[in-house]
Amino acid sequence: MHLHVAVAAALSVAALAPALSHASCGSTSCSLMTDRFAQGPGQGHSGWSLDLRLESLTQDRLREGTTTVAPADVTNEEALERHTRNTSLITTIGYAPDADWSFALRLPLLRRDHLHTLFDEDTGALAADERWRFTRLGDVQLVARRQFTTADADTSWAFFGGLKLPTGSSTVANANGDRAERALQPGTGTTDVVLGGAWRRALGPTDALFGQASWSGALAAHRDFKPGQRIEAALGWSHAFSPTLGSVVQLNARRRGRDSGAEAEPDLSGSTTVELSPGLTLAVGPQATLYAYLQLPVYQKVNGLQLVPRRALAVGWTMDF
Repeated sequence: MHLHVAVAAALSVAALAPALSHASCGSTSCSLMTDRFAQGPGQGHSGWSLDLRLESLTQDRLREGTTTVAPADVTNEEALERHTRNTSLITTIGYAPDADWSFALRLPLLRRDHLHTLFDEDTGALAADERWRFTRLGDVQLVARRQFTTADADTSWAFFGGLKLPTGSSTVANANGDRAERALQPGTGTTDVVLGGAWRRALGPTDALFGQASWSGALAAHRDFKPGQRIEAALGWSHAFSPTLGSVVQLNARRRGRDSGAEAEPDLSGSTTVELSPGLTLAVGPQATLYAYLQLPVYQKVNGLQLVPRRALAVGWTMDF
């Protein structure tokens, strides 16, 4: 019976579509690490695996640099950003022909609700609300992984790489026919390369340290928009209380570069975030595990004025076949 130790990674804070004096409404997701290094013993698995994860994250706090901004203090903007609520169902289907190689297909279904209030051009007072609500497929990811393990099985490391494909729409509009900003769209429209490495070291029968670092970037712009490059790093510790109950805590960091292109706002995009992510895992039978994680930001720095989250929650179920 194995313990699944999933890890919450850093939050991405995205930029708004073009408008020189407009705060970033943002769109973001909490991404969980569900590979073998976050699962107890860490040995490779041959065969199929399935991970279903539900994420909930609301961006409702305005931040400029590292300072929280009260809505009443927002001036010289086209709109007052109220919130962006993100709920995602992420399905990851994996297949490993042997213990060394594995391949994964990640399918995100996104539900997004964004609200902002326009400022009257003449009086500067708050006027009409604008809202976008949709449920759409996001950008699919394909990732291959090669794992190595020492003879004593205490230390493992891996390299992975793949592509994020432009399967999500970048032209979603609301009931009035107004197209959502590029950062709110379920897809970026770009094909992105993902590269990284991971490491795990067992500390006796119940504890382990592990870490991961990755880089991702778009190959080219799409419709005059290219998302900024992302660098992510994580360091975590897992502990098994029993053969069925486990815990994990991880420190996650992400650096997102500024977006570019005619539809991008470099001055209102890009961020550096650090989160603390505690969680619990519960094995259900010999092959399945339930997990729940709370992600708490400890440092948030953004370019310009952007919406950021106060917390994120993720619950899920994973199973080997």
